[in-house]
Amino acid sequence: MKKESLSRPLATIAVSLATIASTPARAAAQLVADAGFREACEVLRLGDGLDVPEWLAFSRTPALRLDPAGRLYLNADSNPAVTVLDSDGGFVRYIGGEGEGPGEFAHVGGFGFVGDSVWLQHLFELHIAFFDSAGEHIRTEMDRGLPSSAPWLWRTSLPLAGGYGFYIPPITDADPASGPSRSSDTGDGRSGSGPRLSITRAPEFKRVKLPMLVGLRSEEARDTLAFKYNYTAMITPMSTHGHEPFVTPPLYRIHPNGEGVVTADWEPDHPEEVILRHYDLTGGLAGEVTIASRLRGVSPAARDAFIDEGVEMAERTVEVARRFGGEVPANLRGAVTEGLLLYDYFEPISTFFLTHDERVWLRDARTVV
Repeated sequence: MKKESLSRPLATIAVSLATIASTPARAAAQLVADAGFREACEVLRLGDGLDVPEWLAFSRTPALRLDPAGRLYLNADSNPAVTVLDSDGGFVRYIGGEGEGPGEFAHVGGFGFVGDSVWLQHLFELHIAFFDSAGEHIRTEMDRGLPSSAPWLWRTSLPLAGGYGFYIPPITDADPASGPSRSSDTGDGRSGSGPRLSITRAPEFKRVKLPMLVGLRSEEARDTLAFKYNYTAMITPMSTHGHEPFVTPPLYRIHPNGEGVVTADWEPDHPEEVILRHYDLTGGLAGEVTIASRLRGVSPAARDAFIDEGVEMAERTVEVARRFGGEVPANLRGAVTEGLLLYDYFEPISTFFLTHDERVWLRDARTVV
């Protein structure tokens, strides 16, 4: 895979480039698949070799963030602290730490920046602790939203600038009369100004779209940006499995300065274009760019391979269920096929990220690391 080299110590995964416009526009004659490549150049290597310091000893690829000053922040394996490195990869400090006190965690679920503050989120409670640039704890905001009904329906709650937040609420069993109200779907997957409605559990755990929201964290009603599938992995009558052959839209990224949210969206059933939208702190559309994409059909052989892999994973759960007298599907392959949500076309991109100068890098789904 070829990569774009940057002046800052961040290995990129970009294969296509688009700029979020200040007004709605279409990127003329630009295909995601035809975007130009540039040669890769290694700018920083972390954890090379066996004898490394503890702060570089992680068992899987860490989550990485780069602040405006060029410092690198990393967290791996839901560690209770985030490690801060300088631009040369040298250790600076830890932020957070294990414990139950202010600014302490059992596990970190996510982290990021709002202005010159760093925030860390508790993995399970979703409380968010804020720290200054020196790593000192400023405050912790308690998340008092509706609890999620199951792991694959966990909500997302991330801070933005000015006291605003970005939310993906869960499907719950809460009483509709007592639960927070949400924007209604107008039928085209976008926000509506019609009646507000409460979110309840989808019948039989069938996939539904969850609203992505932006608003003040102190308010219950927030503007709806778009809708995303609640989960894209295989769902069988027994459980959910971490087997995700497709990426389902929309993808989202928090603006590097906390000034809203950028989404990358497409039609899963016919992804002939990728639509990039920038929403401001109130949920209003600040910019939009449409990029054409070449359709790539899923062959029968690829479809069968996805199902075969799903059946192999599901058989482990079936074996446990049989051992303890649990109910198992009569037709496991049929249950897996239905649960995989297989499309006729591959997704146009697999992920994307934003730079501080508001460029958007798209990673072609065909690229293999």
